[in-house]
Amino acid sequence: MSRFIDNGSDTITDNQTGLTWSKKDSRQLLGKWIHQEKAIQFAKDKNSENFGGFNDWRVPKLEDVKTIFDKSFRQQDFGNNEIYIPAEFEPKCADCTWTDTVNGERAMLFSLVKGRSSWINKLGEGPFAVRLVRGDGNKDGA
Repeated sequence: MSRFIDNGSDTITDNQTGLTWSKKDSRQLLGKWIHQEKAIQFAKDKNSENFGGFNDWRVPKLEDVKTIFDKSFRQQDFGNNEIYIPAEFEPKCADCTWTDTVNGERAMLFSLVKGRSSWINKLGEGPFAVRLVRGDGNKDGA
């Protein structure tokens, strides 16, 4: 069985972690860049829409995003730069994603190019996006 499964509902399940991801990021779904506070609202909006059949979407934790970054995965972002996420995700996404980590006026952004996080003004509009996730990431064989 493949690690990443396209559920056919614009969602991808990671069988290793138990996390379910949005196949597209916010830039692909909204057609624009968003800051971290808008990323939180985006998750709430997707929950009210019952996106993919679920209403527990959230901005990912840094630990969550690290589970989909792997230099053995190769894909192209919106600017044709190489990023390292599984091929099951929709190509031409943003090259980074917001995380839920906030410290004052700054929030943590994770680069899908370099595999590193950095602190950015949480109200910075871009080129920033979020890839929503659901689940706690603690797959226990269930």
